[in-house]
This record gives sequence, structure tokens and C-alpha cells, in this order.
Amino acid sequence: MNALYFAAIRDRLKTDREVFRLDKPVTVERFFRENLAPRLPGVGMERLLFAVNEEMAGPDHLLGDADTLAVLPPLSGGLEPARLQTKDFDMNEETRLCIGSGTDAGGVATFVGVVRDVSRGKKVKKIELACYEGMAKKALANLRSAAMEKFDVLNVTVVHRTGTLRPGERIVGIVAAARHRKEAFDACRWTIDELKKTVPLWKKEFTEDGETWVEGL
Repeated sequence: MNALYFAAIRDRLKTDREVFRLDKPVTVERFFRENLAPRLPGVGMERLLFAVNEEMAGPDHLLGDADTLAVLPPLSGGLEPARLQTKDFDMNEETRLCIGSGTDAGGVATFVGVVRDVSRGKKVKKIELACYEGMAKKALANLRSAAMEKFDVLNVTVVHRTGTLRPGERIVGIVAAARHRKEAFDACRWTIDELKKTVPLWKKEFTEDGETWVEGL
């Protein structure tokens, strides 16, 4: 199996490619843990992108001896493809992050969740989004990987804000790039629906009647 390394990963490993012998198929995650993680201290899988035979791949993708695995640092200035942050985000930047430098994408679907000004008939002044940070980061990374395994897409990115937000501000941005629009739409919708079920985030609403924790985002 061929392994190709790019940018900072290449510099850390002091080579841009290696050849490994695989006697049986292994997942990307297992290959990384056994062959690369010991040589990349402090660099977890959640901080990297992987492509197999020039297509984006998740940690559960099975590698064969004839495959080529590319290991890439996060694109677009170091932004991670699945992340939490307090500051606002730019959907044009998120789209560039998702598409990268390739030209294979024929369809790109985006979803943006924003703070609404009325909830359950009450005027919303602001919301606070809290999370179990370590678990939430891991859950977002797993969610992205699952979307890429489930749908025929080239890439998926997801960013979710935490902290205090006011009506009209962006909360979450999801981008799915695929060769065809149906897969992009399906992956984008599935990702936001699953995010609400699996990522440990909680919302407190501040209205004219006081403050309330809301079940479900």
C-alpha cells in the first residue's frame, strides 16, 4: 500500500511517501494508530483528513494492499473539518474548506442554523449554548466520518458554535460536496438531523419571562 503525506505531515515525517505491505485489509483508523500515530505525537486523527485512491475516506474505510492512502492536514488555513468554536464563521470559507482544491464536486449542499427571535410564542433575547467539550468534539468528528461512509460524497464539514448568541446569529454550518446533487443534499440533511441526536450540546433560552433550558436543539 502507498502512503502519501502532504504539507506539515510530510515535514514531520521527513518524507512525502512510503510503501507498506498489508497482508490483510485494515481500517484507516487501525493503520494510522499502528503505523503513524507513534511518529506524530500530539496529532490525533480528528485533526487530519484522509483520502483513499484520491477520494475522501473516513476512519472505518478498509484499506487493501493495492490502495493509496493520502494523509492531509486540515485545509484552508488550518481549519478542522469538524469543530466547535465561539466565534462566527463564514459559509464561503466553509464551502472552500469542504471542496478543497479538487474539481470533482458537481453538487455542494449547505445548511446554516441561526438563532430565531421567537420560540414557543416568546420573544428570545439571547441563547447560551453549552457542551461537554471533549465528548462533543469527538462526536462531531465521528458524525462527519459516518456521513462520509454512509453517502457517496467527496467531503463533509461541520462547524458548531458555543457560548452566547443573539437572534440572527449563525449557530451551525454544514457543507456536503459530492459528484451529484442528490448525495450532497442527503448527506447534509442527515448530518444536521443526527447532530441533534448525538452531539452533547445544550441550549438555554433567555426570554422576557426568564431563562429556560430547552430539550433538543
